Amino acid sequence: AVLSHNINLQELYIANNNLQAAGAIKIANGLENASNLTVIDLSNNNISEEAADDIAAVLSHNNKLQKLYLWGNNLKAAGAIKIGKSLENASNLTVIDLSNNNISEEAADDIAAVLSHNNNLQKLYLWGNNLQASGAIKIAKGLENASNLTEIDFSNNNINEEAAVDIAAVLSHNINLQQLDLANTLICDKSLCQ
Repeated sequence: AVLSHNINLQELYIANNNLQAAGAIKIANGLENASNLTVIDLSNNNISEEAADDIAAVLSHNNKLQKLYLWGNNLKAAGAIKIGKSLENASNLTVIDLSNNNISEEAADDIAAVLSHNNNLQKLYLWGNNLQASGAIKIAKGLENASNLTEIDFSNNNINEEAAVDIAAVLSHNINLQQLDLANTLICDKSLCQ
């Protein structure tokens, strides 16, 4: 109830509180009128895909959002797709963190479609999502025109050598890219991995 009366709220940090789906739904319902939010951090709350519809509704009404942190919430593919679709008009987003949500390659097409419309994105964190090679490649292709992108984290996603080469080729035109994290993937020097 407190949140629903504050239309001037700009930043919301509620990470690491074990909100789970029920708590996240209540928070989302309280944010229906908060159209001035620039930062939302609901990370590590185990909100699951069950709360994705409610969170997506809040995100779809907010065109001022700049930073979205939802890592560690077990959103899975279905939840990530809902969140992704809600961000289609969020052209001011500079940071998206959907890491450690087990979104898998199933959500890659939808995430890539959203990313392809955002030229302001600077940092994308998708570590630990079981994207596999094909999912990471699709997402990288969605970033072809993201000329402001400085950081991408694809670590811990079962990406193989072939996918890494494809990702590098897609991103090679981006002169602003400073960090591409592919740690803990399936990439290795062939002379060492025999």
